[in-house]
Amino acid sequence: MPAHYQQAAEEVRAQLCLLRGGAPFLSPQDSFTLVSWLDAGVAVPDILLALERAADARRKSRSRFPLTLGTAKRHLGKPAATPRLRSPGPGEPPLGPLLDGVPGDPVLRGLLSQLRPGDPTAELRALAAIRAFLDERWVELPVVERETLEQTARLELDDLLHLVDEDTGRGLVEETARDLFRQRWPGLSASAVRHALHPES
Repeated sequence: MPAHYQQAAEEVRAQLCLLRGGAPFLSPQDSFTLVSWLDAGVAVPDILLALERAADARRKSRSRFPLTLGTAKRHLGKPAATPRLRSPGPGEPPLGPLLDGVPGDPVLRGLLSQLRPGDPTAELRALAAIRAFLDERWVELPVVERETLEQTARLELDDLLHLVDEDTGRGLVEETARDLFRQRWPGLSASAVRHALHPES
């Protein structure tokens, strides 16, 4: 596998872990789908955005099937959801509004303040920094806070959990809890990054 395909696979694997938790590797089917997309020239940021769109759609439709690249296929090429963020102020970096409400994190703030439209690596670098921040905050969550998120997720999923096996139910609870967690920082999303760097898209 070419080196840039391996890098793409790592980006996609990390995004899936952020969105759903679970196994830290791509399934054979996801790997096959990813290679076919890369062979067709699909850009990695478009795949990451499609995964986020698919995760959002699954939450609204209360899907009982796991989030995979296959479930993201219909979201490829569709525009990002418009984030409810303010426009950058005079002299403020384009990604500045994404950090509203985000606790001080010098690495994340430093990187996002440097990225500009026109930089071909900006979108992937921003998403990697956001993933690192969210992963660290998730790991640092006190047990009681994580249990509260999981309980809220169970209440939200409700009867859907009775229609799936135990392993699938655990996965749905973790995916929903992680989504509730990410909602604390609406600017830290693939959609927000896309709009900040490519407002015309």
